[in-house]
Amino acid sequence: MRFGRLIGVKLKIHPLLLVLAVVYFWLGLGLEVLLVLAAVLLHELAHLVAARSLKVTVQEVELLPFGGQAKIEDFTGLEPEKETIIAITGPACSLILAAVFYFLAPYLSMAKTELFVTVNLLLGTFNLLPVLPLDGGRVLRAQLSRWLGYRKATARVTFLGQLVGVALAVWGIYQTYASLTGINFLLAGIILFWAARREGKLLSYSFMRYLVNKKGDLARNGHLPAQQYVSQPDTLVKTILQTSSPTFYLLVVIINENHQVEGMVSEAELIECLFEKGPQATVRDC
Repeated sequence: MRFGRLIGVKLKIHPLLLVLAVVYFWLGLGLEVLLVLAAVLLHELAHLVAARSLKVTVQEVELLPFGGQAKIEDFTGLEPEKETIIAITGPACSLILAAVFYFLAPYLSMAKTELFVTVNLLLGTFNLLPVLPLDGGRVLRAQLSRWLGYRKATARVTFLGQLVGVALAVWGIYQTYASLTGINFLLAGIILFWAARREGKLLSYSFMRYLVNKKGDLARNGHLPAQQYVSQPDTLVKTILQTSSPTFYLLVVIINENHQVEGMVSEAELIECLFEKGPQATVRDC
């Protein structure tokens, strides 16, 4: 569900989060709900500011009870260094807010200061868990992608996310049965499991959407401008894809040290190679 915009990026809110907000408002906990939403929005704002500073375009962010899930517009956000920086800024922001308001609490008259501190502390620490789609999982995926490639790294870390989701849900069921206090764990586990499964599809979705847009332009116009590059076999694929643009199709002519043509690779083949081989993939690997 569309929620608004945050520094130009579309915001969506997960229906279950919306239902929970309405229920808590109905129970007279409106201020608590607003503080939680404020903490989540500040967490996501930190991600978006970091992404913008690194020139990574985020298409949209969906708000979840434990943060947000972003869709990137291009593949520059998959570079391990950039993905790590963008991922870590969210928890860092939450933990810094928790620390600042903890020390300022004695001087503030704002109601529920302790709750705001607790929410930010939980939001920051929970997101450091090394499972997708949490921020800690993005850091782990970025590091694993150096050896496994993005596709395999994503599959393994999303599987961990599903395991943690199941564990949280089981713990929530037990707590609900024992003392009726586990409903939050149950809901968090369900959402984490669902979000982890979807995260595994976002990588392929991003690739397909990017190419489908270009195929659509080709079908409508009957032609599409192309940008041709000449590359040596050992050139990194990611450096070539950084020159890619939605306005033209990329073709790379491969030449050897004797300036003889060894072949040609398309933009689609370069992207697929990057996903499979990781950030150290060269044109030769394609």
